[in-house]
Amino acid sequence: MLLGGAVATASTASAATVGSGACTHQIKLNTDVYTTVKFRTAPGTGYTATGQLSRGTDVYWQCNKGDNGKPGAWGYVTVKSGAHKGKKGWVAAQYINVPMHLD
Repeated sequence: MLLGGAVATASTASAATVGSGACTHQIKLNTDVYTTVKFRTAPGTGYTATGQLSRGTDVYWQCNKGDNGKPGAWGYVTVKSGAHKGKKGWVAAQYINVPMHLD
């Protein structure tokens, strides 16, 4: 509590960390990001960006919130290389490489 009775609060949207429980689709794929992308605490631009993943950063793409290939989809990843190696977080799914599978 501050003087004068005002209360300081933090935005719960930007301060929250959301894990794989927010996912709607399982992916389970080792891949990378094809451009520099913000690495966030939760799926959405209203959440805190804890850094950036550089182009070519290897990730394990665990799951998605939203349908991949549609606006607003977010991927929950574990970073496998680079400055954020070992950390888990969210990136816009449109920036995650989807390998072609040819038979």
